[in-house]
Amino acid sequence: MSQTFQGRESRVDSQVGLPISWYFDPEILEIERQHLFAVGPKYSGHTSLVPNDGDYFTLGGQQVGKLLVRHNGRPQLVSNTCRHRQAEMMCGSGHAKKIVCPMHNWAYDLDGRQVAAPHFDENPCLDLEKSELTEWNGLLYAGPRVIHHEAAPLASWTELDTSNYVLERVDEEEHDLNWKNFLEVYLEDYHIGAVHPGFRVFVDAADVRNAFQAVGGDRFFCEQMNVRWPIPPAATPKFAEYQKVLLDVLAGHRPPFAAIWICLFPGQLVEYYPFTMVTTTYTPISPTSTRLRSEYYFDREIAETRRDYVEAGLAVLDEVTSEDHWAAVKLQAGRQTLWNRGENLQGPYQMPMEQGLRRFHDCLRSIVQNA
Repeated sequence: MSQTFQGRESRVDSQVGLPISWYFDPEILEIERQHLFAVGPKYSGHTSLVPNDGDYFTLGGQQVGKLLVRHNGRPQLVSNTCRHRQAEMMCGSGHAKKIVCPMHNWAYDLDGRQVAAPHFDENPCLDLEKSELTEWNGLLYAGPRVIHHEAAPLASWTELDTSNYVLERVDEEEHDLNWKNFLEVYLEDYHIGAVHPGFRVFVDAADVRNAFQAVGGDRFFCEQMNVRWPIPPAATPKFAEYQKVLLDVLAGHRPPFAAIWICLFPGQLVEYYPFTMVTTTYTPISPTSTRLRSEYYFDREIAETRRDYVEAGLAVLDEVTSEDHWAAVKLQAGRQTLWNRGENLQGPYQMPMEQGLRRFHDCLRSIVQNA
């Protein structure tokens, strides 16, 4: 070792990241499933998916196999698996008076109660499992943990209301990555300067170094960033088009914010941009495989009158998401190498740019230690 490093004292936080084994150990994943994912709150969709009584929408992600239905004015979850021979019953979305199995015409009302079993002398009364839902700013959650309690510090954030938003697009993918790699990228701002050329120019640099407003709880973290104003020339063609259309929609006024990011540690990210909201759920399949489901929503009036904004917004979201995915792949590759060698490296946190990451890690440490 050179003399330059021999006399160097550490000036970093003594707290470091998670052990490398936690990204590959099946026992750790099982603890995460039982004590984090299973206890919710579980995202189940948006109110706009079932606006009227009788509307249904088949779900994916963590709620695959469930139907979102509106019955007697309330949205709820109902199993989409027939109680007779376990066939899948409904597909896509639509409007129905009953849930009917295509195999043998067993039928259930929208509350899950069995109402017909052809050629049976008596109704077997095998009802579908159902769950009540709680609405939070237009988003719907199932328990057992209550979303209003989990996110209570955000009760005054009116920017989070998406009750008048509509679904534009759904993406479902599987990636050979540990689920934590995705959330870790989204929970820290340290990488923005190196990984996101377009977004780096769009946002206020001071907010990147120290988020304009950050709020955290035991199992969530939220931060807001402002637009750099006046907006400078864009760094990528997609951001150039987006910035032009955004300013036109706002008649030249400053956008209320550049981004608001909420991470619910059971495995959900909720992203807010002007007139736009994206929900992404991460479902671990194995220690090194994850299923993602992303739903893209836009303000209803914007979606109906400014398709140029929708297209430009989706384009920049795809650009930034691709960059974040690249970063997650880099994390997985480096950790895989260490795991294969039997080595463990745990670096320090850069505060405040990695404050959300540290809160996430602290949550996981507590759960694993108490399991």
